[in-house]
Amino acid sequence: MKVAVEEISTVRKSLTIEVPEEIVTKELSSAYTDLNQRVRIPGFRPGKAPRSLLEQRYAATVEEDVIRKLVPDYYQKALKETGLRPVELPTIEKIEMKKNAPLSFTAMVEIAPPISLGEYTGLKAEKPKMEVTNIEVDKALESLQEQQAQLTACPEDHRVAEKDYVVIDFQGTMDGRPLEGGSRQNQPVQIGSNTMIPGVEEQLINHIRGDRVKIQTSFPKDYPKAELTGRPVEFEVTIREVKQKTTPALDDEFAKDVGPFKSLDELKARLRDDLSARFKMEQERAVKSALLKQLTEAHSFEVPASLIEQELREALARLEQRLPNGVTLEQAKIDPEAVRKEIRPSAEEKVKGRLILAAIADREKFTVSKEELDSALARTAQELKLSPEDVKRLILSQDGHLDVFKDRLLDDKTLDWVVSKAVIA
Repeated sequence: MKVAVEEISTVRKSLTIEVPEEIVTKELSSAYTDLNQRVRIPGFRPGKAPRSLLEQRYAATVEEDVIRKLVPDYYQKALKETGLRPVELPTIEKIEMKKNAPLSFTAMVEIAPPISLGEYTGLKAEKPKMEVTNIEVDKALESLQEQQAQLTACPEDHRVAEKDYVVIDFQGTMDGRPLEGGSRQNQPVQIGSNTMIPGVEEQLINHIRGDRVKIQTSFPKDYPKAELTGRPVEFEVTIREVKQKTTPALDDEFAKDVGPFKSLDELKARLRDDLSARFKMEQERAVKSALLKQLTEAHSFEVPASLIEQELREALARLEQRLPNGVTLEQAKIDPEAVRKEIRPSAEEKVKGRLILAAIADREKFTVSKEELDSALARTAQELKLSPEDVKRLILSQDGHLDVFKDRLLDDKTLDWVVSKAVIA
């Protein structure tokens, strides 16, 4: 085997790989022997057809099969010989295969950049000032009180007001015809929540239970369905129920209802502890972010485009997951290319940070032990309310292996070490 490496850039390499003629000849001979046993050629017994006849009929198919076998095998051998460690799958080009000649092809690969590490110990960062005050505790208590609120029916003559909850039936019509998908039965709506399109909730105010209300409005110009944007629509709405939210009193009984607390003071103490733990995590996150930013600003190197592209794809996927069920980025009037352009700098910085942490881990000979991996899987399982084995299967179904998960653990471990060696004010 012959391998020639051309340096396109510090991270892009072109490998020209040549598979020896004798290997190609052997594989072709084996392929035709196997083919001879499987195909039926009129006038010839199985396995007795002349190779020249098989070549006339099946040369292209056989050569394709041999290429599919040899190219991956010799690409891997070339990587071992050159010591290159690609960060992404290769682009295979210029495959040339001729009779009685070597097989040659080119593999374009991207590798992690060479990083000349500067100082990464003794860095300085300032921990943000975060203090749990009585105001913060009261806000947390009010939030808990809101979660325990209940909806109670209003008197028959109560007129719908802002923040009331109503249950409605409605049918939409456009141009005198029923609007496809524009009808609902027993639809709950909070007045002022902007759940419905503009104009609907406002026109229910001052009506009472049992009223049938005709509402005329228009779809907003930024409505996800382009065919409806800006068009006038009429809704016939029947108000089935009108309710108001009532919140429980903040007393010892409330504390007993929400958890294993004997008094309201005990509940407040727990909320203070929870806030302290959350603030501590936010402080740690801010310190890590500051130190990582220092590292990325202090190191200059080329970042592989394929890793940036992968980060962008993952960011777009996360964005789409946050949209309502079934709504795509296009339907939500979100231009993927505009988003990619906007977040590209942060995506590049994230990738750069991971590469620096990987270089530090390599120099310091950090690894992720089996115990650390099992512990991380157990923590993730607890967060997702799954078993560790289910989490492992979930990761394997997404990535095919645990390497990505372990890489993230190694990044976290390395960054924690950098923090431990930093000066935090």
